[in-house]
Amino acid sequence: MFEPVRMVKVSVVGPKEYLEKTSDTLYRLNGLHIEDYREEEEYFRIGEPLEKASKLSKLLVSVRSILAYAGVKDGHEPERIFSISELDRELDTKVRELEEVINSRISRIKEIEERLRKISEERRALIPLKALEIPPNLLTGYRNLEVFVGFVRANPFEKIVEITKDFEIFTAEFEDELVTAVFVKKDYADDVFRILQEFAFKEIPVPILDVGYDERLSQLNSEESELKEELTKLKEEIGRYEQDNLDLLLALEEHLSIELEKSELPLRVATSKYAFVVVGYIPEDMFDSFRKELSRESGGKVVALKVNDSEFNPPTALKNPGFAKPFELLTKSYAIPRYNEIDPTLIMSVFFPLFFGFMLGDIGYGLVILILSLWLSTKFKTEGWQSLLNVLKYSAITTIIFGFVYAEFFGFEIVGEESIFAKFLGHENAIAKAVADFHPVTNRLHDAPMLLVLTIGIGVFHMGMAYVIGIRNVVKEHGWKHAIEEKLNWFFALISIAFIITGFIINNTAGLPVFQLNAAYVIAIPFFLAWAILTVIGEGPMFLIEYLTLLSNTISYARLLAVGLASVGFAVAFNYMTFEMLWPSGPLGILIGIVVFAIGHFINILLGILDPGLQSLRLHYVEFFVKFFEGGGRIYTPFGRKRKYTKED
Repeated sequence: MFEPVRMVKVSVVGPKEYLEKTSDTLYRLNGLHIEDYREEEEYFRIGEPLEKASKLSKLLVSVRSILAYAGVKDGHEPERIFSISELDRELDTKVRELEEVINSRISRIKEIEERLRKISEERRALIPLKALEIPPNLLTGYRNLEVFVGFVRANPFEKIVEITKDFEIFTAEFEDELVTAVFVKKDYADDVFRILQEFAFKEIPVPILDVGYDERLSQLNSEESELKEELTKLKEEIGRYEQDNLDLLLALEEHLSIELEKSELPLRVATSKYAFVVVGYIPEDMFDSFRKELSRESGGKVVALKVNDSEFNPPTALKNPGFAKPFELLTKSYAIPRYNEIDPTLIMSVFFPLFFGFMLGDIGYGLVILILSLWLSTKFKTEGWQSLLNVLKYSAITTIIFGFVYAEFFGFEIVGEESIFAKFLGHENAIAKAVADFHPVTNRLHDAPMLLVLTIGIGVFHMGMAYVIGIRNVVKEHGWKHAIEEKLNWFFALISIAFIITGFIINNTAGLPVFQLNAAYVIAIPFFLAWAILTVIGEGPMFLIEYLTLLSNTISYARLLAVGLASVGFAVAFNYMTFEMLWPSGPLGILIGIVVFAIGHFINILLGILDPGLQSLRLHYVEFFVKFFEGGGRIYTPFGRKRKYTKED
């Protein structure tokens, strides 16, 4: 549970003519993480794809190009599952039919889109030219004159006249810019062009027209309207056809992808003239059934053997109970655990929602977040989104639980003399009287000092677990000596910090000088000395300064209280503005109050999702993980996949 799945290294060996059959079997078993063969030797070389790979690749490209227009939503559930034999029998025919129907329309769509682009460009050129009121046939076709037409930031007349007086210039205002046409002898064209560049000249291409501007614009508008209408019809036709054949398209894409992966397996294995060797890793508890199935499918020609060598570097297959699976996303976002490391996912699955709920702790907010996460989980079906939303669901549940502990509902108290019932129903109301004598388990605003102590205690416990795991990891890799000098010393430091903080609180509560010696300080001394001695021996005196870092890590857990107080403070402020300031002032005040209440709590809920989520992550990534978790592992990706749109016969 805390460690990744135990792996064994295996070598699959067989005659070369059985490679295709073996590829099918390995893919179906979906258990072998293949290590790509990269070395070229005298007898073994990287294999070549099977003959059908090229054909499969072309068919797959065709199907994927068709699917690109289908707009398939994540998590599409097929109405029909296609058998492999059915697809194989009619593969060429089905793909050709789809290509004829879809690709011909796609090709026409591309032509229309290109023509619409050109129409738009021509229109953008014609409209400013029209403002000049110069017929288009007069702007081109001169033998001895050069005509410059475009936008300038100011009239260049004064500058051009310094070079030559043999020119004509026409200007017009167009959309806060100046359109100009300059007619000049070719002898002065280069000099005039340099002047125009000083005025940020942007050339307008002059189209060759046999009609006037208005008539040409009318033609373009008419052509554009017809093309857009045709484009809409073509897209509707494609959409209808693709939706009618969506399950078939997805089945073809899945089947071709699988067959192509299997056909390209030789590129990952060592082959000789007569044999092949596949090397990889498989979960230990799968090996016996894996070996027997390979032997059965090949009639004993292909064998799987365990490999014991120095190059044992297995991938990491995480092994967590169902409720903790979504939190693997957060662990992987930090790093992939190495094979011999403790996987922190299960611990994180407990503490992350607890930290979140401890900080937000409001029944109303928790219910809103729970409903939101349940609704979003029906819209976003990808594995990543489902994991993230499940984390949010668990966090919403703990928020509701802590909301009952704090007795808070959208910032209102739900028990006590000033409960929400007393505020809205009156103190004489039966419900208000019934809850008036009850008190929350803890009130965050009144019991903040106690909760502050609790958060520090949580931090000590949380980081203590990290050091215990760190000791285990180092012992397993390097032995007890390194563990004592590199991890146990810091565990002693953490204990000393816990007692120092306890001593500080004892003196502060009793009204004594904070550094006056007491029992907690006395207990802290031997742990402090043990840490200092072991640290100097194992890591050197420079690392003594890290004691202050560990102290700051411990105090950092006070954010569990600080974030929660900020959230409840915002909620109370919005409630006060709504019901104490605006509500009593009449209908307009009530209307404004409702808006303030809705917007204020909406913002607070958004902050309530982001801030506790980020702070919970920080406490794990910065304060917890770094004390034992190095990462750097490779995720276990077995050769094969689960079918969704196809089935084996």
